[in-house]
Amino acid sequence: MDQAECKRQGQESEYPRLSGFHYIFEQDPIEHASNRQLSNHFIASAVIVFAIVKHTVATKGNVRHTTKTSPMSSAPISPPVQRQKSTQSLAHSVNAKLQQLQLHQQQQQGRLPQRTPSQSSIHSNASPQNGAQTPLQSYSIASPSPLNQIGQVRCLQTLSQVLDSTHSALEAAEGERDDDKGNGSVLSLALDDEHVFSGSQRGHIYVWSRETFRLEHILYGHTAGCLAMAVDETRGVLYSGGGDGKVRAWDVHTLKCLYVVYAGVNSGSILSLVYSRTYDVLVLGCQNTSIQIFDIANKDSLSREERLEEIATRHSGFFDSAKPASESTGQTSEPAEESYVVFADNITPHAHSGYVYSILLSSLSGNSTSGVDEEDILFSAASDGDIKLWRPNGATLENIGSLDRSAMADSYGGEDEDVCIHSLAVNGGLLFAGLQSGAIEVWDLETRQRIRVLAGTSSANVFSLMVHSHCLYAGAADGTIRVWDADLQSLGWISCGNDSVLALTAPKDDDLLIGGTEDGAISFWDTSAISVSLSDTTAPSTLNLYSLSKDNNNFQQPQVAPFHEQGTQSRRHRGRRMLQALGQWIQLKSVSGVPELQSECRRAARFLKDLMRQLGAADARLISSMPSSNPLVYGRFDASLPAANTQPLAQRPTIFIYGHYDVMPAGDEALWRTDPFEMVGRNGYLYGRGVSDDKGPVLAALFAISEMAASGQLPMTVVFCIEGEEENRSVGLHETIEEHRDLFGVPQLILLSLSYWLGESTPCLTYGMRGSIAANMRIESTRKADVHSGVWGGAVNEPLISLSYILSHLSDPSGRIQIPGFHDGVRPVSEKEETAMRDLVQWIIDKEAHAPLVTRTVLSPISADPVDLELGSGNLEHSLSPEDLDRRAKADLYNQLMQRWRFPTLTVHHMDVSTVAARSNTTLVPAAAQASLSVRVVPDQSLEDIAEKLRTYIKHLFDNIKAQRRQSVAEGQALLDDLKLHLDVQPNAQWWLADPETPVYKAAAKAIHDEWHDSLGDVDGNDSKAHVPLLIREGGSIAAIPWLESFFAPHAVAVNLPMGQSSDNAHLDNERISLVNLMRGRQVIQRLVKDIDQVLQPTNLA
Repeated sequence: MDQAECKRQGQESEYPRLSGFHYIFEQDPIEHASNRQLSNHFIASAVIVFAIVKHTVATKGNVRHTTKTSPMSSAPISPPVQRQKSTQSLAHSVNAKLQQLQLHQQQQQGRLPQRTPSQSSIHSNASPQNGAQTPLQSYSIASPSPLNQIGQVRCLQTLSQVLDSTHSALEAAEGERDDDKGNGSVLSLALDDEHVFSGSQRGHIYVWSRETFRLEHILYGHTAGCLAMAVDETRGVLYSGGGDGKVRAWDVHTLKCLYVVYAGVNSGSILSLVYSRTYDVLVLGCQNTSIQIFDIANKDSLSREERLEEIATRHSGFFDSAKPASESTGQTSEPAEESYVVFADNITPHAHSGYVYSILLSSLSGNSTSGVDEEDILFSAASDGDIKLWRPNGATLENIGSLDRSAMADSYGGEDEDVCIHSLAVNGGLLFAGLQSGAIEVWDLETRQRIRVLAGTSSANVFSLMVHSHCLYAGAADGTIRVWDADLQSLGWISCGNDSVLALTAPKDDDLLIGGTEDGAISFWDTSAISVSLSDTTAPSTLNLYSLSKDNNNFQQPQVAPFHEQGTQSRRHRGRRMLQALGQWIQLKSVSGVPELQSECRRAARFLKDLMRQLGAADARLISSMPSSNPLVYGRFDASLPAANTQPLAQRPTIFIYGHYDVMPAGDEALWRTDPFEMVGRNGYLYGRGVSDDKGPVLAALFAISEMAASGQLPMTVVFCIEGEEENRSVGLHETIEEHRDLFGVPQLILLSLSYWLGESTPCLTYGMRGSIAANMRIESTRKADVHSGVWGGAVNEPLISLSYILSHLSDPSGRIQIPGFHDGVRPVSEKEETAMRDLVQWIIDKEAHAPLVTRTVLSPISADPVDLELGSGNLEHSLSPEDLDRRAKADLYNQLMQRWRFPTLTVHHMDVSTVAARSNTTLVPAAAQASLSVRVVPDQSLEDIAEKLRTYIKHLFDNIKAQRRQSVAEGQALLDDLKLHLDVQPNAQWWLADPETPVYKAAAKAIHDEWHDSLGDVDGNDSKAHVPLLIREGGSIAAIPWLESFFAPHAVAVNLPMGQSSDNAHLDNERISLVNLMRGRQVIQRLVKDIDQVLQPTNLA
């Protein structure tokens, strides 16, 4: 439906209530044509006062333009462009002297070309694996056309405020002069149950009926633009802040001015305004860099005479702000309204180093703006680029920190427009900051880290932000409202023409978005189609952390019993509660290293933190030291005996439980028998991504410790350290723990469950893992482009052949690594170790014949169903005796385990060429080729030494290639290009080897044995109980284990208690864990922790 049709329908029909419709009120019907010709671009941040206020200073009837300098830049501020108004009218009133202000200075004549909204992108801070900085990844916007053109956002009617007879009569009744009928830009918006309030550039406030969409009233009083508004719903009061330095309080029922509040001396314009119901105060963000508080509850503590005396002494000369009305007109009589003053004691001067464009109140969780259930925190942002946090303390403010943006300017390029912040929004523990550059920063308020940047259009200042109905909306200077869904993925954009979107608001109970623009239009957008789509097809709202209902108030938090009831619950009941929590946690797709799912990782972290609190943790929080990494979840359960908690935490012996909440991608979901992110129970197993690695074991440990604390049986303080980047090389783990070391006390035991049994039925205890080194190698030609082999073959270098040569010389045909000195540090196999391995192999052959480890490893039949054994060209199945087959099976398994656990390896994972064409066209010579490889190291190899030897050997091989090429040239074969080598070698994880003979390991083995002995019977006449658990090693690597032991040395001992079976399929499709294993794993942890204080050395606990 076009706008003309919308307008006709709006004039001829009864108007429904706001729900589900789009309307536009044009607030400035005069001079639209001239307005559209003005530039739509911006100058430095401090030049713009909310991009709206650039006042002229009224001096005795004359207009004086001032040239000011930005606090962030030395560039002078040009005088504003004046509208075409009569100079005679300007001399008659302050209202006329205060020009209808233009929002933008022209950077050049005419409107500059703008980026199309399809160029919008989502940026993340993910770094490549080698740690180098790379450009932020971009993702195309969902829709190539505006959402309002493709039906996702509907325009049902358009109302234009043309001054017809009805409006003229209204204005005549108010005594408005003819030259003041133009209202200018919509600078602010507010709502109550009955009205929509729009603040105009002239300072008037327009009151529209939400029932009829008719203009009901015009509120006069401000002598400059009405820049900010707030509503006290309890009292029924509208507060408006203006460029004249005053706040007016209006009764929303009678629409009369109740009183006026004069801001502090030389405050300039009031750029931002918020009301706190908790503290019953107004907070003002001002042009003179101050933040001020007006105490409404105690406003009458001074007599009227004292207040008037103070007002009479005020004279605002700050910049170009309008003077109080009485002064500017030469009046000496008392003000008509009741008047109040913000005194110096209630002002925080120099709160920022620039204009305070935006302030808002919210709890740190971002789920309440009223502060009824949580403490209100004030957030402020300014042209200096700072975001500060304040705690209201009576009628003053206490600074409680800031968000560190010191590195942001460097990452953006250091421009002023990338520093200046025009708008803020808070929701679900996330803070959104709209920049002058058009970008939107996303901050985690709990960790105070920037987690993402949503990129916008060039020079399109983000003047307004709104979180509503599962979406983030951003009103920008290019005339668009950009939309992101709950996972911060771009949904598209709403076109509002060519005029800047300066204000946004929305009713709480409706899928309706209201926007005000530079040309005076107020637009009502029906967003129900977006909301319904999100509710039906997407995950729970990231902006509100959990699955939310449409009213955004009902949290689906972890469902567990109150802490005081847990100690009396039955084991079966507690197990059921644990499974309910695990099922909820599995639904969160916490895949690390994927920018689109970073918000899911954060929700998974918040879920675990809140679960810890519900389970009675003395402390639970998110901590982080790296902006681009997922937060670490920290929790603490204090010892049950008060005497064990007398020492400061930093000096207290603790048990340190490590795990991770991030998971691997699901991969090809067609291979899954169930939804990978819905936990499903089947035949005694739980299926879902993360049930085994590592969400299931983490919750087993958490519930084990919480149950002990609830029943008064926790002997030592236990701290949890659950990271969100384990599958992504544990990015940020070291830095975060180092920064917050005092939170973890003095760990005596580091407990984790990140390993698997060798088979299906015998519990194991892991005491060693290999280390790892990752390497990426690229060989490229200086010719840069692929060439045809038939034309250029033999005359150019071939990077793929050179790469193949290097890779082929890293190991011999038997697989032995050829790097010089590589095996020098490998610890010899001791006789004791060899005997233990042979005993282990015999156990596996006897007791785990059907385990995947055996069936995938041995080449001979071990079970009743023999398989063919083919060696060479002959079938030896019938030529070998059963004894020979058994002996060969043991030898195969022994060699396999030794290779997997005991010896180093080198693996080439991937080879590729430079272009898609080179991969598919068999006639091209690729211009570049690359490969990725890894090395697994073992005791006593040095990680750094092996990494350096790998670098040296690869460079040596490459130099050989270059030398051969030079010799060929000397012999007459001229090559037209040269080769370059790019090599990146990263030591990722140190090897780890514990001593299973220590008291701690013996205690862990006893805990496993005591828990499982009742389910382990005799097998083939042998008592299997005597061998439980099996002491095993792993061929993989976990970087955290050796680092944690080293960091918390000398007393910390790491114990890896595997809960999963060999068939759990961690990292693969159909990941699962046995329900029995999970429940018994919880009990094993309780058995170990219960007596751990008796096992640890007394000196460790001193």
